[in-house]
Parts: sequence; C-alpha cells; structure tokens
Amino acid sequence: MNSPSRIWLPLPGIVALLLSLATSLPAAVDSSAGGKPNIIVILADDLGYGIINSYGGASSRVSTPNIDRLAAEGARFTDAYVTASVCGPSRAGLMTGRYQQRFGIYANCDNQVQGGGVPGDQTMMPRYFKAAGYATAMIGKWHLGTQLPGQHPLDKGFDEYFGFNSAQTDYFKSPILFDARKKVESHDYLTREFTNRTISFIERSGDRPFFVYLAYNAVHGPNQAPKETTARFSGFPQNELVEAAMVAELDTGIGRILTALDNSGKARNTIIFFLSDNGGLPYWWKGSNGDLRGFKRFQYDGGDKVPFIVRWPAVVPAGQVRRQPVISLDILPTALAAAGLNVPKNEVVDGISLLPALKAQQDLQPERPLFWAGSHYEKDVTRESVGHDNPPPAWAVRRGNWKLMQIMEQGDPMLFDIANDPSETHDVITQHPELAAELRQTFVDWFHLGGQPIAWKPEYFEQLKDLR
Repeated sequence: MNSPSRIWLPLPGIVALLLSLATSLPAAVDSSAGGKPNIIVILADDLGYGIINSYGGASSRVSTPNIDRLAAEGARFTDAYVTASVCGPSRAGLMTGRYQQRFGIYANCDNQVQGGGVPGDQTMMPRYFKAAGYATAMIGKWHLGTQLPGQHPLDKGFDEYFGFNSAQTDYFKSPILFDARKKVESHDYLTREFTNRTISFIERSGDRPFFVYLAYNAVHGPNQAPKETTARFSGFPQNELVEAAMVAELDTGIGRILTALDNSGKARNTIIFFLSDNGGLPYWWKGSNGDLRGFKRFQYDGGDKVPFIVRWPAVVPAGQVRRQPVISLDILPTALAAAGLNVPKNEVVDGISLLPALKAQQDLQPERPLFWAGSHYEKDVTRESVGHDNPPPAWAVRRGNWKLMQIMEQGDPMLFDIANDPSETHDVITQHPELAAELRQTFVDWFHLGGQPIAWKPEYFEQLKDLR
C-alpha cells in the first residue's frame, strides 16, 4: 500500500483555497459555446448509486438509456458526493453552494405546516442567474421551507415555481402541489407533470438563456407508478414492480427533455447536471446501491455517494469518466463559470469549478478535504425516543482516497482506504494513526464554522463541537 499523503490545511487555509478557486472564474463565456449557456440541474430523489446502467445497474432489471445518454455525451463522476445523506440538508447545500452547517442545517427540519428550513437570508443559486438576465424556474420538490420570510422559491430568485414543499407527496393526487402560490387541484402523474412543466418553460424561454432546477421526487416514496408502466415489469417480484416503473418514468422524463432541447436547437449550448440527493433505500432491490456500505441516512458512502453527470456538448468533451472526489457544492461555481459569472465578494461558496478539469479531460483540482456532519440512523442502534429526522451524531472527512468517520453512538473513529475498499469493510486506523489524527484535526478545525442547529438536538451539536 502506498504511503498516505499528509498534506492538510487548517480551516483558514481551506477556506482561502476554496474561495480563491471559486472566485477565480472566467470573465467571459467560452467562445465555442455561442453565448451564455442554458443551465439545467436535475436532481433525482433517493436514487441509489447502483440503479443506473452506466453506474453498474442491470439493464435486465430496468433500462436507463436516457440517463446513460447524458453520461455518454458528457462526463460521469464515479466518486461524487452530496453534503448529507438525507433530503433537506443535501438540497440546502446544493442550492446555496455552501456547507449547510454554516447556517444550522444538520437534519430535515421543515414540512408543509411548520416553519424551519433554510433561513431566508441565505442566497441561493437562481439569484446569480436572474441577476445576469436568465429566465429561472424551480420545478418539483423544494423541501427547504416556505413558511418564514424569504424562503419561498419566488423569493429566492425563481421567476416560476411549480412544486411542493415537503419530504414526499402523492404522485397522482397531491394535496400540497402549488403553481406559484396557488394550489393545484389536478395534475398528471408527478414525474410526467414535472417533465411537462420543464419542457414548457424551455419552449417559452425564447432567446433568453434559462436556468431550471428540476427536482423530481422520483424515486422517493410513496411507491406509485402508472399501471401501464408497471405492467412492463410484470415478471418481477411483486415488491419491485412499482420501484422499477418509477425508475423507468424518471428516465423517460429525462429523455423527453433531451428531445425537447434537440428539437429547439438548444441542446448544444445547454449544460446539464444530473445527480441524486442522497443514497438509495435499504428496502429496494439488492444491488440498487451498488457495492456501497449503508444507505440513505447513513454516514457510510451508501448514504452520501451519488451518481453525478455533467453534459455540455459545446464545451465538455464526451465520454469522460472522472474519478476525482467531487461534491454537489461544485455545481454552483461550475455553472457560474460556464455563464462567465463571478461569485460576489460578499458571498461564501465552498465548492470549486470543475470546468478546467472537464475541458482538459484530466484531474486538475488540488487534493481537498470533503466534510460531513449530522445524524446517522440505523434501526439496530436507535432508541425509541430518536425520530428518523433527529438521530444522534456522526461525522466524516474524506481527503484523496482516505475517509475518516465516527458514528458517535457506536464507538471510535474508523479509517477507510476508499480506492481499495469502496465498500468500507476494512478499518485501517491502527495502520495509519498519524494520518487519522491529521484528518480528525482537519474536521475539528472545519466544524467550527457550524452554526447552532435549527432543528437538530443541541446536545448532538455540542458532542461534535467538543471533539478535540
């Protein structure tokens, strides 16, 4: 085994490095792109790492030709992460480009009735693009709060909003679906409805560049699909029929959007980001999360590692497989770079632009730590008083091939060599104690940016604050 790298930066150095990379964006759009690119961020919900065919999913179970087309015509990342293994915090990080711990998000903390969610003063992705003349739309699952001032999508920089603000809803008769601020009384199967709305927005954008955040609720429960789609999987075990149909509907929707872009002549200069909000569920079919350990709500890679694809035919060479660790926070600076926009000096962005590496077709960014801090939920270690959205704490840091993590209820930190042990089955902390100590200190320095939790129990937050 190669000797581990021991280069690390304390918090000020990390922030300075990330900010310098994030703000050193091009002042002009690449001339080969033909003007400001259109931008679509497609977020699937609870889509396991091993479901898509291009990520190892069996086409004999469910075929995903349209998502695979994105991968074939762009870049597929094998080691991509989100900032949390559960919906709300993951979306908070994605939409702000900042670790959500900065503003106190450690667990799901909002629903349709109560407050909570991301504080209204946090700048989100659409604001940058609307200010640059883009038409902007949010379609699908919001799950970031609407009840407090400044939280509603229409207050965050979106010109249009069609969706719902909760963890889940009925796919056929949603009681919490809204068009702008007006309740929707009837609609198509939601995966189809969200696709329809996206295509309509693209067609109505005319010559204006557009930014669309399309957050499908598929394949999150409740498990529901049209009968004609379910019938295609009649030979499957009964408990997998609807699951497979939901994946098929998701893939078909993405295919329809690609066709609409082709027909409009906008495909070449549209950058598409595709990812899932967290890992897959433990009760789906075997292999739906690949060979990863853990699932949604776990701090193992099964909770945080996701499929992640970037496609921009005008600029990004096709057929790339990128293996460097990246994170959903990188989407905002990458999209800004594509549009020739800079991060305002008064804003903090924790990701970096991936465009240089994508254009060069090689890994260019420096080795950097990625962080996780929040809850870890396993049925066999939880107490009756612990709810699904308020479990005890865990933390992790990955740098290069090494990942250090600790589930506080279960014992001491564990160190994994992800490159050689992607399933996280062999704890090698006793072989590399100095590396583990460095990574632990890196996490401790980083975690001091965290704000008081909005919904998570204060004692859980203090447990992580007390790490030395």
